Amino acid sequence: MKPGVPGLAALLEEATRLASAAAGKVMADPRGQEAVARAVGLAQRSAQRIEALQAEAMKAAGIPGRQDYQELARSLARLKRKARELTEKLEAQRRAQAGGAGGKGGQDR
Repeated sequence: MKPGVPGLAALLEEATRLASAAAGKVMADPRGQEAVARAVGLAQRSAQRIEALQAEAMKAAGIPGRQDYQELARSLARLKRKARELTEKLEAQRRAQAGGAGGKGGQDR
């Protein structure tokens, strides 16, 4: 290791200890608790507002959002299921027609 690294580790450890002590003092004071609560609430409201603005911007640009993709995925799943069901019905009808028109195809068994 480089010669200066052990000193850096000690400095980082001391800084962590001081930051922890400062946070403890802030959280011990009711005013500090209120300030932290306000800051967290503001951050949450800001994140919600940014998300709403992003959705509006995407809609204005014609870019579908996450909910649109989820709805499309559900619609696609329904269409696939219906297509599979229709394919199975068509195959059953073809087999029935082939069995009835061919005569001996499946009747001897």
